[in-house]
Amino acid sequence: MCIAAHGIDVVDVERFAMLIEKGGNAFLERCFVRREIEEASYKTNERLSAWFAVKEAILKALGTGHSNGATFTDIEVVHNEIGAPSVELSGRTRELADDMGIKKWFVSISHIDKIAVASAIGSD
Repeated sequence: MCIAAHGIDVVDVERFAMLIEKGGNAFLERCFVRREIEEASYKTNERLSAWFAVKEAILKALGTGHSNGATFTDIEVVHNEIGAPSVELSGRTRELADDMGIKKWFVSISHIDKIAVASAIGSD
């Protein structure tokens, strides 16, 4: 296995909660796919902040940030049967990962009251 990319992000949970409150559904729809939004109705702000941090970490690993057509909704945070996080990419974000030879993502998430952090490692 060869590591092709790494990204990390930290989110202020209180600030993110204010963005959700202020932006409502429009904000959520810019950041999350439908399945994530449906789960958001019973998830805490800490978890939503952590999922957002994952998306930022992926974009940083790809070296694009919010440019080159990459979007938050091209990145879906999913969990396996025991709850471990991973991502599914689509659209331009998937194309960028393919161009870099990234076939697998390793994601780690942690959160406490005021801080959410995520790390994403892309490998071949």
